[in-house]
Amino acid sequence: MPDGPVETGEENEKVVFTADSALYEYLDGGWKERGKGELKLNVPVSGGERARLVMRAKGNYRLVLNASLYDDMSLKDMDKKGVTFACMNSISESQSGLATFALKFKDTVTREDFKAAVEAHKVRKATDTLKMPENSPKAADV
Repeated sequence: MPDGPVETGEENEKVVFTADSALYEYLDGGWKERGKGELKLNVPVSGGERARLVMRAKGNYRLVLNASLYDDMSLKDMDKKGVTFACMNSISESQSGLATFALKFKDTVTREDFKAAVEAHKVRKATDTLKMPENSPKAADV
């Protein structure tokens, strides 16, 4: 293999939250561990795209979570150090696309920091709202 920089797809993103975590997916009536590693909340530098959660397994850096945040994404506390949420993971085994995941952090403070970061970046920015084209007729003109 050639030596040199490895492209991860995260080159044009800024990391706004990072923590070690364990990822679980709810399948067939139970939780299945997906991996342990570094969870990151990435925000695109250029804007325009959504923020996303990216997690790679420790050791081999295998991608275990790649999911965009969405407006009505709901984070629910689980036990003392965990949080559950539903999302579309691009590498999930779920056939429907939408699956339930759980993240377990080292402590409650990290969990609360994660929830605050997600809440801050899941909302669509005001600049993302649709604007009326400037050459459109005004309501008074109709």
